[in-house]
Amino acid sequence: MFPYVLRKTRDGRLVYTLAIWMRVFCLIFSLVLMLGMVSAVMEAGFSLSYLVPLILALFSFLICFYRDDWAFDSRLGQAVGIFGIGPFVKREVHRFDEIHMIAIRHFHKGIPEGSTAIRPSWRHKEMSSLRLVFDSETGGYVNIEIVPARRGGLRLETMANAIAGYTQLPLDIDKQALERGLRR
Repeated sequence: MFPYVLRKTRDGRLVYTLAIWMRVFCLIFSLVLMLGMVSAVMEAGFSLSYLVPLILALFSFLICFYRDDWAFDSRLGQAVGIFGIGPFVKREVHRFDEIHMIAIRHFHKGIPEGSTAIRPSWRHKEMSSLRLVFDSETGGYVNIEIVPARRGGLRLETMANAIAGYTQLPLDIDKQALERGLRR
């Protein structure tokens, strides 16, 4: 839904985070909405119809402080996921020795993984997910990002290659999905 970028910080960590231009755009959008609403209230007084732009402005303002980041630190040997808004965040710390591999998996939206009843249609789009797989026996994993396979599959694979190269963790891309033509 939001555009993500992979960047290397000054201290050497690799960070997968929301693009800064998206935060700036949302901040400017919320400020323009608020200025317009204040101007309208000053001229004509308050009306219930001003609640919609107020809610949109607040929602847009909250996006500026939205955190959905993954930081990979090769010096400490850990991947840290940070999720939340502003100071109200949840942290997930996974050591590299807990992570079995980094994986790209392709699936159809709305159809359980491993199902043989695949009926691609406008409701069941082909999707790609970038995952941290923890245990090959239990199949435990954490999705870092899920994108439509045709639009963002190659970008996601490029990001996965960079993360795998940085962390020295194995990368697994499901080749059978590529052979079926789930991405271009």
